Amino acid sequence: LSAMKKTLFLSAAFLLMSLLGIAQSTFKISSNGRPVVEIVVPTASWSVTTTDSLFSIIPIDEGETSRLITMIWASKNPHSETAIDDIANEAFDVVEALLEDITWNEELSEFDNNGISFVAQDGQGYYANEDGTKDEMTTTVMLLMPDDVNVIALVYFGTPEAYDKWSESLLEIILSIIPAE
Repeated sequence: LSAMKKTLFLSAAFLLMSLLGIAQSTFKISSNGRPVVEIVVPTASWSVTTTDSLFSIIPIDEGETSRLITMIWASKNPHSETAIDDIANEAFDVVEALLEDITWNEELSEFDNNGISFVAQDGQGYYANEDGTKDEMTTTVMLLMPDDVNVIALVYFGTPEAYDKWSESLLEIILSIIPAE
């Protein structure tokens, strides 16, 4: 009986640990207080920060592999004739404020997923540290169009080490984005 209790306890413990390892939360990203898209983040491995206008995720890690941030926000004025240009300029301004000597790939990536149109441009630049050294960073600016009105900006950048470790998980998170109901 005692061996059976231990086996049951260990089985329950392993089940609980495996469930914690895949803990996921769904978050809504809003425009003017109205949810526009939903995103699923594995919160056991990613830290989430939300404000009224900015959603960001950072991998829970240490050292060079922790240096990756993803920021997502919705257009403040999606009905404007210049909404796409405005949010694209905001996204590129964020990257250019944080990185130096940026080289953008000439080709854009375009794809659809979950009924959302994505347009992305990849680049590389350098983050200037306080001690005067510079660290190479990869970056991407994406625009998401979940419907005929709204536009979402997604910007991420990180060290090559962080990108190598977290790119697959980040792609799963990005591809989890669906229009909000």
